[in-house]
Amino acid sequence: MNQRLSTCLLFGALLSLPLTTRGQETNSTIAQRSILNGPSFQTEVPTEISRGASPSVSARELSIPERAVKAHAKGMDRLSKNDPAGSLIYFRRAASEFPNFYEAYHAIGLAQLRLGHEEEAQQAFQKSIDASGGHYAEPHFGLSALLCNQQKFAEAEPIIRKALELAPGFGPGHFILAWASFGLNRLDEAEKLAHEASIRDPKLALAHLLLANIYIRRNDYSEELVELDAYLRLEPDGPLSDQAREAQEYAKRKLAESVVIIEAAQPKP
Repeated sequence: MNQRLSTCLLFGALLSLPLTTRGQETNSTIAQRSILNGPSFQTEVPTEISRGASPSVSARELSIPERAVKAHAKGMDRLSKNDPAGSLIYFRRAASEFPNFYEAYHAIGLAQLRLGHEEEAQQAFQKSIDASGGHYAEPHFGLSALLCNQQKFAEAEPIIRKALELAPGFGPGHFILAWASFGLNRLDEAEKLAHEASIRDPKLALAHLLLANIYIRRNDYSEELVELDAYLRLEPDGPLSDQAREAQEYAKRKLAESVVIIEAAQPKP
């Protein structure tokens, strides 16, 4: 599986994940959109908190100016309607109204990724992390996935580990850590983490695709087929399904060849 991701990232622009049928030991390609576009990863909109109506509302939330809150909400609405350029206007307005608005910086990162602007997205995620004092999980997830996309696995690993300290129940986060481990050629660890990700989030098809990559490296075509089958059950008509089927056919041919070789090697009666 060819593991080079395109720069058309995130939230409406699917990263390319070409599956090769050659079984080469290349770096793992994972579609980042599916990780980061899940409902559990979306930034909560501060306007959804009724100010002063709940004792759980923090002093910080109460300190965010109403203009900033409304601008952020409008930006999230534009982003949900696949208008990342339009959303940036509102997110930047929200951040200018409240410079410590780390949710707005994170949202800027998401919009920049959808526009394919990786450098700007990376800066926005880092600014969100800095503004939150490192206590806001979402930009850690975004930044670590982005670094994995750039094949900077050693840089991504401590960031995704910090993200999982903040949000240990987030299944795709375990997938990103598995992706980083795979990129660092720690296959046993990557396999364990990818299985954990699929257990935590049974709809996370990409975990099965990563496992298929792991088994390709091991030339374990039986297990590769199991994971490709699992992926295709979850994504029968997805943008990567045709490539997955090509890889599936190749693995079947390799298994058939193995059977022929074994049978030929057996002593004749």
